[in-house]
Amino acid sequence: MGVTMGYDRADVGSRRPTNHLIWRAMVTLKRVVVWLLERFLEACILGGLFMYLIVRSGGDVPRGNLTSLCSDVWISGVVVAVLLFVHGYYLTTAICGVLWRSPKLWVYPAITVALFALHTHIIFLRGKPDLTQEARAMELPFVGGGAVVAFMCSLVGNVALKRWTSVRQNSGPYLSATGLTLLFFLLLNTANYLRPVIGDSSFRPYGLPFTFYREGGYVREWVWRNGVLVWRGLIADIAVLAAVVMLVGYVSQRIRIAQRVRQ
Repeated sequence: MGVTMGYDRADVGSRRPTNHLIWRAMVTLKRVVVWLLERFLEACILGGLFMYLIVRSGGDVPRGNLTSLCSDVWISGVVVAVLLFVHGYYLTTAICGVLWRSPKLWVYPAITVALFALHTHIIFLRGKPDLTQEARAMELPFVGGGAVVAFMCSLVGNVALKRWTSVRQNSGPYLSATGLTLLFFLLLNTANYLRPVIGDSSFRPYGLPFTFYREGGYVREWVWRNGVLVWRGLIADIAVLAAVVMLVGYVSQRIRIAQRVRQ
């Protein structure tokens, strides 16, 4: 009996550690995808909170349509994300969310809240000499509201990751395809956003494969136009994303079925 299920004993014995390594790599990759989506959602909500606190402290009511409001929230989110990145928040949350993640649902969100409060306090502490009294008064409401946002995003990510890693075999390929495709599009558009400026930056387009945001700029050197969301490009990007998810999920599912048939 030197053969078992089409493999010799040496081959069968060597498959177990190999499969374990593949499983560990897939779990780590899923953690990275969920962590990136957590931070992206968190930055967007924090951008809205930051803009609200600025408007409330200044007493100015934002004017314009929904497109300009979304543009302002997006810019505020980028500003908040850059500040948190420079002060090490994303590095510490990556260590807790990717390299080590507690199986208890509440532990990682609680750690994220503590890290957010700590790094945000450092940001306000370092910038205190240059901040106005109104800006310094924003620290407590921003930390309080941001802590709730960080906890909820991390908790949702924990639940999603738990379901993703314990999903049934027939629906697993589509969930994996969704996570990996979102990660790819997020990295692709981040690189597009960070590309170097060549010449005039007015009306600079952002978005791949289709432009979904166009930066503001001056017309005739004295008339300013705000940045706008390009809804046709945004809808087209969502359609392409959905098509890629369905295609990758279908191909992955067919490959798994073929592998089970051969075994």
